[in-house]
Amino acid sequence: MNKVIVDAMGGDYAPLEVVLGASLARKEFGIDSILVGRREEIRKILDEVGEDFEIVDARDVVTMEDKPIYAFRRKKDSSINVSMNLLKEKKGCVVVSAGNTGAVLTSSYFILGKIEGVVRPTQSAIIPTLSGFLVLVDAGANVDAKSDNLVEWAKMGKVFSKIVSGKERIKIGLLNIGEEEEKGNEITKEAYRLLKDAFPSEFEGNMEGKDFLTGKFDLCVTDGFTGNIALKSLEGEASLFLNIIRGIFKKNIITNLSWLLVGKEFKREFSKFDYEVYGGSPILGIDGVVIVAHGRSKRRAIKNAIKMGKELSDKGLIEKLRNEISH
Repeated sequence: MNKVIVDAMGGDYAPLEVVLGASLARKEFGIDSILVGRREEIRKILDEVGEDFEIVDARDVVTMEDKPIYAFRRKKDSSINVSMNLLKEKKGCVVVSAGNTGAVLTSSYFILGKIEGVVRPTQSAIIPTLSGFLVLVDAGANVDAKSDNLVEWAKMGKVFSKIVSGKERIKIGLLNIGEEEEKGNEITKEAYRLLKDAFPSEFEGNMEGKDFLTGKFDLCVTDGFTGNIALKSLEGEASLFLNIIRGIFKKNIITNLSWLLVGKEFKREFSKFDYEVYGGSPILGIDGVVIVAHGRSKRRAIKNAIKMGKELSDKGLIEKLRNEISH
């Protein structure tokens, strides 16, 4: 039950980087994993690195192009479906997957089910900021939302944020086009009133796009359509900015010498915005800890996603979500 169930076939660099990530998690954190996927491919990698893990064979592989409901219904023996069934049977404590996010969401929904009282589960994401990180809900699972959905996601996001940050009080913001209470559409206006009533000491009001990286908020609440666009935009901007900085320092011999003086500090500061540090984040509202990792995850990100999942399981994420929703 203490093992982490890892979808070894999920992600752009599977199964090699996923298997090596599980190996790193064992070496660095002492976390053991069950690897799910095509046995012969996984075994070949393990033999090459001299490792041995429990392997559960799963013949079907879900691609990034597969439609989620098709993958669930037609690829019954996929590494995603088999992983979810193992979690339901309590063969492990967490599922970690860098595979097709929609397929992971669909499989977890139909196999594990929802926590009692949850109307719509939400996909969370962690965004690094100047003072730590910001939790975003919803990150893409629900492209449409009603105001009461946003309140439910805020409740679950608050639980997750408190666990990973260790903070007693979480500053909650509603993503909007302005700070004033009257700004936004009918859904955000109603959500503002509901959030204000539900979280009288934690709701800080509306937040704008410029507030994502400042550390002013700990939790951003929005619909999945807006949240996913915001998340992808931030990822793109971070990559662009890093490439610009690298280009500046590679211009000539003088700038190259300057890099020798400041390069280490630059790398240290920019490491705060590296998604691999967190590895992944959970689907909130599903009756089981399921961590979704980035599709481009390599071994370091997989290692940290495994660590994240194990910590959330050990700290009772599901029970705390049940308590929050029941209240």
